[in-house]
Amino acid sequence: MSTKQEPNLSKQSTIYSYTLMKRIYHSLYKIIVYFMLLILAVFYKFDPTNWLSLLVSYPLLLIFHSLLIRLYFQFTIGMAMRGWSYRWGVFWCGFLPEGNASIRLVSKIQLTLFWIGIAMISLLYPWIPDKWLIHLTIFHVWMLMPRLWMLYRFRPYRKAGLIKITDKDTSCYMQ
Repeated sequence: MSTKQEPNLSKQSTIYSYTLMKRIYHSLYKIIVYFMLLILAVFYKFDPTNWLSLLVSYPLLLIFHSLLIRLYFQFTIGMAMRGWSYRWGVFWCGFLPEGNASIRLVSKIQLTLFWIGIAMISLLYPWIPDKWLIHLTIFHVWMLMPRLWMLYRFRPYRKAGLIKITDKDTSCYMQ
């Protein structure tokens, strides 16, 4: 059995290979600490008569983040969200790249989510009760801080690095 190259292919065809630069595992210890921080933040001076803001804040922020990511792609990149899908995870939940994506792009999107979210919550300050404001801020920061921390750890590879997000880890690759 001989292995012949197809005549229309160049002998110097490019095969992309990626080198793993850094991997951050989503260990059980990190997950427990992550949820303990949320519990401590939410139940610090907790008012048992106000459950609605606690129950609605997280789903409301997921919807807001999804809409904001869609708008970001539409207005800044001007293209459809090819290669991105909605996924559930512990540290990464929402629209995420399905395979490898540029660290620069993912960082821009996460920082945009963080700052616009903080600005929107701040703008709502005069019209919503204090408990709603506190719960929205807690959940917003809780959702984005692990992502921003991981992206901060990948910052030396920001220019040409690629990020791959799975259920078990977040990895940084270089071409």
